[in-house]
Amino acid sequence: MAPDAEPRRRGRTYIDDEVVSVIARIAAEQVEGVHQLGRSTLRGMMARLGRTGGVDAEIGLKEAAVDLEIVVEFGHPIREVADELRETVIETIEATTGRRVIEVNVYVVDVHLPRLEHTGRTRRVE
Repeated sequence: MAPDAEPRRRGRTYIDDEVVSVIARIAAEQVEGVHQLGRSTLRGMMARLGRTGGVDAEIGLKEAAVDLEIVVEFGHPIREVADELRETVIETIEATTGRRVIEVNVYVVDVHLPRLEHTGRTRRVE
């Protein structure tokens, strides 16, 4: 490479997978109908203590891919939540990193049932 090359062509920028996971998590938390990211089990709660629980991302020099585990609020159409989630995450990662997102896989792992207002009890489905 010639010494007079533009500064942006004199090296590469590497982005850690965890950075993309954090970006994806922030974007996902903005989507209506997403109750939480990650599983609602004890293991899932421990993972959520970190910044990337429920999110797994891989990024290269040109492309990125993301897997999301979500709990959907009951009453929100799962397909619509997943579509909006995918769109929001793709737009946010591409705008933030400059990398093309090749896929966002959404795994719906649970549905959050709201508490009954008048009894304070949680609905149970048997």
